[in-house]
Amino acid sequence: MNFLLESLVTLFLSLYYILEALVLLVVPVRRKNVSGEIVLVSGAGSGIGRYVALEFARLHATLVLWDINEEGNKETARQAREKGASGVYNYICDCSKKSSVYEVADKVKREVGDVSILINNAGIVTGKKFIESSDDLLEKTMEVNSLAHFWEKHVCLSYLPWN
Repeated sequence: MNFLLESLVTLFLSLYYILEALVLLVVPVRRKNVSGEIVLVSGAGSGIGRYVALEFARLHATLVLWDINEEGNKETARQAREKGASGVYNYICDCSKKSSVYEVADKVKREVGDVSILINNAGIVTGKKFIESSDDLLEKTMEVNSLAHFWEKHVCLSYLPWN
């Protein structure tokens, strides 16, 4: 009896999700309007971070760009202005250092306002095998690729509805 019930539930859910997928093919999901939203992109100096920042610029968001690479960050800011961002603010931030993240986050709150969209993109890619990486490089990688995500939430805390 239990097997029969579970089979019917699985069949019903499968049909439901197939129908839902077919409906969503025809009726697109409404996209969020980010025009005027304050969007912080960490690691915006190059690569995926730059691409994401430029996409938000195209949608007329106010951009807050964080990167440890000052020249790359300035170039992203220049391109974002050309793409139509409603405002661009770039900051040098070493996301591997909690004190730097907190300091820059407080500066952003004072100078720009409350961030409503946070893109945690900063990361280190070594291209080396794990065994060939130095201890310092492994520690830096963990600090940026893992711990920084917990520290960067500091910039968005006052925006949450329960604060």
